Amino acid sequence: MEEIKLTGKKIAFIGGGAMAEAIIKGILGAGLVKAEDIFVGNRTQKRCDYLNETYGIKAMTCNKTAVQEADIVIFAVKPQVAPVAIVPEVIACMKKDAWVLSIMGSVSIDQLHAYAPGFAVVRTMPNTPLACGEGMTAICCDENATEDMKAMAEEIFGCCGEVEFVDEKAIEAITAISGCGPGYAFVIIDALADAGVRAGLPRKLAIKLAAQTLAGSGKLCIKTGEHPAVLRDQVTSPGGTTIAGIHALENHGVRGAFYDAVMAVLARNKELQGK
Repeated sequence: MEEIKLTGKKIAFIGGGAMAEAIIKGILGAGLVKAEDIFVGNRTQKRCDYLNETYGIKAMTCNKTAVQEADIVIFAVKPQVAPVAIVPEVIACMKKDAWVLSIMGSVSIDQLHAYAPGFAVVRTMPNTPLACGEGMTAICCDENATEDMKAMAEEIFGCCGEVEFVDEKAIEAITAISGCGPGYAFVIIDALADAGVRAGLPRKLAIKLAAQTLAGSGKLCIKTGEHPAVLRDQVTSPGGTTIAGIHALENHGVRGAFYDAVMAVLARNKELQGK
């Protein structure tokens, strides 16, 4: 059996929101670390109580206390909250040999070094399906990240879905595809379910049909490794119903709409970064 690099490690989260909870759930479900070795610093006591009672971890309202024993400190706050949550007083409480793992969108490795000078940094771009173990996470590392650190990052996110190591220059495009992609997928599910209701199906059934169809199609693409066009051709009979539906989608510019969605995300990212 392959050695688990995280065995015996202590992990602290700055921020205890939905993404942090999804990662905690994945880590504990995979048995990577013990519940008592997970610490969370979160602003509200109510959220801390929930995390403690649900997962048996150690959540508290003091970030300085949360990080002081950790081998890995996960920055899990929203980027706009980072300046008030990840302050020098908190970083000063970190162990000298600890390292930083960030899930903060649009926060570069250089910016993470400014928050935590002197610490090795691993930046990630996960997405919300982490919450059900079907996430997609891109990982990039600074020059100080060791092979063990990379392996531990892969263990953390691998228990919540798929993982790919990338260059940081790819992160913005990845954000536009997999980071924002669940939002696009939910629009498709909602629209397809509405069409099902229009065709006479009960709402609950229409949503289930649409959601499972998208989920299953994605799984099929991953499992087979086939190009999506090949899989599309397998369900598209000459002169049949599927090609009639695809023709209607093409007439309404659905393909172009996705191009525009990705480019809109990239443009907004530049605005947020002041470029």
